[in-house]
Amino acid sequence: MSTTKLTRKEIAADPIHDALINTVDVLRSRAKIIALSGAGLALVLLGIYFGLQYLETRDNAAQVELGKGMDYYHGTVDAANAKDDPFASGPTPVFRSEEAKYRAASAVFSAVAARHGSSKIGVIARYYLGLCQKQLGQKSEAIASLEAVGINTADRTVGYLARKVLSTYYVETGDAKKGLDILQGMLKDPQCDLPKEDLLIDISRAYTAQGKGAEALKSLEEAQATGMGGMLQSQVFQELSRIQGSSGK
Repeated sequence: MSTTKLTRKEIAADPIHDALINTVDVLRSRAKIIALSGAGLALVLLGIYFGLQYLETRDNAAQVELGKGMDYYHGTVDAANAKDDPFASGPTPVFRSEEAKYRAASAVFSAVAARHGSSKIGVIARYYLGLCQKQLGQKSEAIASLEAVGINTADRTVGYLARKVLSTYYVETGDAKKGLDILQGMLKDPQCDLPKEDLLIDISRAYTAQGKGAEALKSLEEAQATGMGGMLQSQVFQELSRIQGSSGK
C-alpha cells in the first residue's frame, strides 16, 4: 500500500490549523511579554502542542487513505490471478475487473471526502471519486462530484481539472454545447492555470462533435500559435492533421 504523503504546504487550508499556527506566531513574536504569564502560558502552549499533534496525526492518516485510493484507481486488472486482497501479490493492487477496481477506489475516496469535507485532501478525494463514478457509468453522481470540486476554493488547479473532465464528459455523452460553454469560460478566466493549448484542443473536439469543422480547425490553429513546443504541440499537430485530412485539405 502506498504511503506517499503530500507536503504540509499541499494539505488543505484548515481553519483550525490556521488558527493554531497564527497563535504560535503571536506567541513567538511576543515571547518576552507573554512569558510573564507563567503557568497560563504553559497551558496555552500545551493546548497548541496537542492541537498540532492531532492535526498532524489526522493529516497523516488522511494521506495514507488517499494514497490507498490512488493505488486502487491506478491498479491493474488480472481476472485469473486477482485475490480477495488486492495487495496479496505485491505493492501494486490487482483486481478481477475494471468495475471491481473503480468500486474499491470509489469506496475509499468517498470515505475520505466525507471525513475531510472542503479541505484540500477532501477536495482531491472528491475529484477522484468523480473520476471513479465516471468510469462506473454513474453519470449523475459523477457530474455532482465534479461540479462540487469545480467550485472549490481549497485548490483552484484541482477545481479547473474537474471542470475540464466535466466538459469532456458532457461532450462524450452527447451534450457538446454544455461542454463547450465550460471550456470557453475557462479559456477566458485569467485565473485558470491549465495550459491554453490543452483547453483549445478540447474546444476543437467539442466543435467537431457539433459538426463545426471550421471552428474546430480555427481553435487548433490558435493552439498552434499559442504553444511553446513540447508534448501538447505534438498533440495539436496530430489533431490538425486529422481534421485537415478528413476535410481533404
